[in-house]
Amino acid sequence: MGDAMLLVSNASAGSTDEQQVTAVADALRTGGDLIHTRSSGPADLRSALGAFAGDRVVVAGGDGSLHLLVNLLDELGRLPDTAVGLVPMGTGNDFASGMDVPEAPAEAARACLEGRRRRLDLLETGDGEVVVNAAHAGLGAIASDRAQAVKPVAGPLAYPLAALASGAGQDEFQLEVSLDDEVVHDGPILLALAANGPCLGGGARLCVGADPADGLLDVLLVGELSTAERAGLAWDIQRGEHLDRDGVRQLQGTSLRIRGDAVDHSRDGELRHDITDATYTIRPAAWDLLLR
Repeated sequence: MGDAMLLVSNASAGSTDEQQVTAVADALRTGGDLIHTRSSGPADLRSALGAFAGDRVVVAGGDGSLHLLVNLLDELGRLPDTAVGLVPMGTGNDFASGMDVPEAPAEAARACLEGRRRRLDLLETGDGEVVVNAAHAGLGAIASDRAQAVKPVAGPLAYPLAALASGAGQDEFQLEVSLDDEVVHDGPILLALAANGPCLGGGARLCVGADPADGLLDVLLVGELSTAERAGLAWDIQRGEHLDRDGVRQLQGTSLRIRGDAVDHSRDGELRHDITDATYTIRPAAWDLLLR
């Protein structure tokens, strides 16, 4: 038998199907000893990680579950030496989509066994959190919040539908955005995004070409748009044509600062409310993901 592996599934996630989790566990057991914990929150997961002495942890869940795992491993000082496997079982699975992780849970589990460690970057916040996929302020965070309510019905369409509803009536925010200490925007803005991976909002490739192993963060800025332009932008995002629009810019750098109006920030889908000053800095080669 090989070294032990820890499988973490979310006991409270509505989109996590128990039969699929069982199939994932069965697949992982073919590679060696497996410990399976069903976590209902940070305390459960912290306890499971504290009791586990191995260096391979597989998370069956979405972006939020991966976000929690990576943050706890970082907090415990175990992130650099732990290989993380990902079985996408959330609604959007944005990071998994950007990394071409197999969609079928059992196939993703096999990829965790057969894959090699790939060293990836993280985004580090000024308040001590790390972000695996993307953090954004403004309209995107509002859409993420509203999408939670329609996920059970709309599934992967929850985010674009919420984006349309949010964009129609939301005023712009007054924000100063600096990239590597250079002001790149100062004034009204709908969305400021710091991305490590390319996908956001149910798999849409918002930051085309973003590579979470290149030592750079990608920045997407959406300025002032009319109501009609906002509706068109939402559909253009789903088609990958949004960068052709006036008022939409994609940039690259190593550190982004967003300050101004109190605005919600979404970090891997986890909301942080009423932030007036935030920084996102790339942490190169910070962790290992198991990829085939």
